[in-house]
Amino acid sequence: MDVNDVIGGQREVVTIDPGDTIADAVDLLKEYGIGAVVATQDGATIDGIISERDIVRHLSAEQEGTLRLKVEDLMTENVSSCQLADDAEAVMGRMTDGKFRHMPVVNDAGSLIGIISLGDLVNARLRELEALASSQD
Repeated sequence: MDVNDVIGGQREVVTIDPGDTIADAVDLLKEYGIGAVVATQDGATIDGIISERDIVRHLSAEQEGTLRLKVEDLMTENVSSCQLADDAEAVMGRMTDGKFRHMPVVNDAGSLIGIISLGDLVNARLRELEALASSQD
């Protein structure tokens, strides 16, 4: 199973400009019911990623002013990415080892084309195991 098998036709990625505020990021996370937003100025180049975890960690250390900070102040800049043809189990391993739950998907040119979550990978693996169990009955 590869990344394309997991995300299928789902390619929409919620993005935010790195210069937008953390309040803007929180609004997007809530609106779309997601755990991370890719930061990009042009919709293709990944500048960073910001997650609920990044925001909560900062809030616990310094509540005052957090929502007024810019996304670029809290985002992870060195973002791991994968491609559609990458092995899903290997991607799951990279995410587990790196202790992150969201990974942008890029094309051969490195442009953003999707995002995959650890939840997506776990659900796909469970479906795969259920199908295997059903075929053995």
